[in-house]
Amino acid sequence: MYTSTSSSIKKSQAILFLSGSAGELDWVQPILDDLLSRGFKLKIIFLTKHVLESVQKNRMCNDFITQDNSNLEVYTLGNYFFEKFERFGYLLHRISLKFKLERIFLLKFILKILNAQLKVIFLKNLPEDLLSSKEEKYLFLSEYPSLRRPRDIWIKEEFTNSIFFYSPHSPHIYSKDLDKEYHDKVKINYEKKSFLLLGHPGDYSFINDGKELADPSLEQIFIGHPKYSDKWLSQLKHKAEDFRSKYQSRKDLNILVLSRGYGSYLDEDSHINLIETTFEVIDELIPNCNIFVKKHPRESPSHWDEITKKFSSVSVVNDHILQLATKADFVISYWGSGAMDCCSLGVPVIEYWNPDKQSKDQIRESNSFTTIYRKLGIVFPANDKKELKQEITSMIENECKSIPENHHPFFQELIYRSNHWSNSIEKILKAHGLIDN
Repeated sequence: MYTSTSSSIKKSQAILFLSGSAGELDWVQPILDDLLSRGFKLKIIFLTKHVLESVQKNRMCNDFITQDNSNLEVYTLGNYFFEKFERFGYLLHRISLKFKLERIFLLKFILKILNAQLKVIFLKNLPEDLLSSKEEKYLFLSEYPSLRRPRDIWIKEEFTNSIFFYSPHSPHIYSKDLDKEYHDKVKINYEKKSFLLLGHPGDYSFINDGKELADPSLEQIFIGHPKYSDKWLSQLKHKAEDFRSKYQSRKDLNILVLSRGYGSYLDEDSHINLIETTFEVIDELIPNCNIFVKKHPRESPSHWDEITKKFSSVSVVNDHILQLATKADFVISYWGSGAMDCCSLGVPVIEYWNPDKQSKDQIRESNSFTTIYRKLGIVFPANDKKELKQEITSMIENECKSIPENHHPFFQELIYRSNHWSNSIEKILKAHGLIDN
C-alpha cells in the first residue's frame, strides 16, 4: 500500500462524503491513506445506508474504515427520513434548474423557504465539531455527481474557506475514442478551491455536461487512477506473483469470475446464460478447481445464488477484486473495470461478453461493436460459449501465463498518470497551506 515519506505533521482535516457504493471509497483510498500518513484527521460520512452496506461487503474498504487509527472517525447519517429529505432536495433543485422556476417570483419565494429548511436538516446531521468551526480550512472529498446536488452548494456556503475534491466512483474509461490525441490544460491553477480529479483528459471530454462540470471555478486535473500506482500495488503484485509462481505445485486451479447482474446492460435470460455456460465450460475443462465469484455491487438477485447451492466448488466472496486477483490463476469478466484491476497485477483476464448483443455503452467499429477493455488490449475476448472454451483451453495449455502483450497507448498513459498522482495532490495541499512547503 502507499506510504508517504513526508515529515509534515500538520493537523489538517479531510471529510469524505459517501452516498452510492464502495467504489467511491475504493477510488480515493490511496489519497486518504496518504492524507492519514501526513497527519490529517479524517472523517468519513456515510450519507445512505446502502453505501455503508456496500463498503462493509468489500473487505479492503471495510478494513480501511475499521482500522485502529485515532485520526479516523466514521459517521453514519443515513436513515429513512434523512435520505428522503436529501432525495427531495435533489429533485427540487434539478426541477428548479430545468424549468427555471426561480424566474417566477412566487415560486422563487417558496423554493427559497423549502431550500432553507432542507439545508438546515442536512447541516444539523453533520458532526457537531464541524459546524462549530466552519471558518477552518477543510478538505472535502466526494464523487463528482455531488456537483449536481444542492448539498454541495450548502456546504460551500457554510465552509467558505475549504477545498473540494470531486472524483469518479470507479476507474471506468469514459472516453470512446482512444485514438484521439488529448491534451492537459496548459496551466493548472492549484490555488482554486474546487478540483475535478479524473483519470484521463479523454474522460472529461466525454462526461462534460457544459454545466456544473464546466464551471470556471472547477479545475480539472487528470491524475490517472491512484490505486493503479506501483506504490499502492507493490505488496499486492508480490502476492500475485508468488501465488502464480506455484502453479505446477497446486492440485486445484483458482478461477475468479467478475460477475454482472441483470438490469440496464443485461437481461435476465442473458445473465443466466452467462453464468450457466461459464460453469459448464469450466466444469468440462477443469474438474479440479475453485470458482470464486465477485458479484457486481448491484447484482441482486443473482443466478450464482442457485449455482452455489448445488456445487461446493463455487463460492461468492466479498474481498476486494485486487485481493482476489492475488489468489487467482486467471479471471473471467462479464465486462467491467475490474479487468483493469486484475491486469494491473499481471493476472490474465478473459472477457466473456458479446458487445453486439449487449451493445449499451459499447464502442462501434464498422458494422459491429467491441468493448473498451478489448480496445485497451488488456483482455482476451470471448463472445460466446465456443470462444470461451477456446480461450480457457489456451489458458490451460500456457499454464495461465499468457497475458495480452499490446496494450493501447491510452492505457499506458493512464498507468503513467496513475504513478504520478501524488504530485498533483501535493501541489494543491501546499498551495492552500494544508501541508508545509
